[in-house]
Amino acid sequence: MDYTKNYEYGVPVPELIERYKQLYTGAVYDVLDHMGYPHQALATALKPVRQDMMLAGPAFTIKGIPDIKGDEELRTRRIHLFNEMRALGVPLVDTRDCSMDTQAAHYGEMNAVLGKASGVVGAVIDGGCRDTGFLLRDDFPVFCTYQNPVEAYMRWSYYDWQIPIGLRGALTSIVPVHPGDFMFGDLDGVIVVPKAIAVEVLERTEELVATENRARAEFATGADPVQIYKKYGKL
Repeated sequence: MDYTKNYEYGVPVPELIERYKQLYTGAVYDVLDHMGYPHQALATALKPVRQDMMLAGPAFTIKGIPDIKGDEELRTRRIHLFNEMRALGVPLVDTRDCSMDTQAAHYGEMNAVLGKASGVVGAVIDGGCRDTGFLLRDDFPVFCTYQNPVEAYMRWSYYDWQIPIGLRGALTSIVPVHPGDFMFGDLDGVIVVPKAIAVEVLERTEELVATENRARAEFATGADPVQIYKKYGKL
């Protein structure tokens, strides 16, 4: 199936990524909230493996399931997903619904190495990761809910990819994520921006941040904060 249309925004993906990375999740969330999308923040436990890491890019969605038998068909099939990533020809965020498994690490160094070679610029894992030292040395942004050394084989396996998935949310139990939805994360957490509004949210947030910057500069002068607040409506 041709998934390339899921990654067409009217703005080149590399440009989207760079522009989003000039922003911060709080501002993006405020814009989404104002637009009627208050439930786009992922669970508070989902954090970067290093505090200064930032992540932006369209989701390549992966669904995994518990697999105590070590199903060889599932295990063998998984290698093909990296070719499917590469075939899209755009930077991607490996985005994993791990079916709320808490036993194993669902992402590690080999995933990152293969992913980077296939266009992946970061990962959002609603589950665990390992090999964290390698990820840090490679400066590869990974957001996950926990870290442990436990191998996934005979515990968890890839099931399918490029399908709608559900990640745990901050204000709702599940946040739906579709292939091509825009993932944006920093120290405060991860936001899912629906593909259809990814450019509009970006442009509105850029305007918001520009206004905040002007207000911040005037507050710093020591001028009357009441008048500055009346002028910009920002505090």
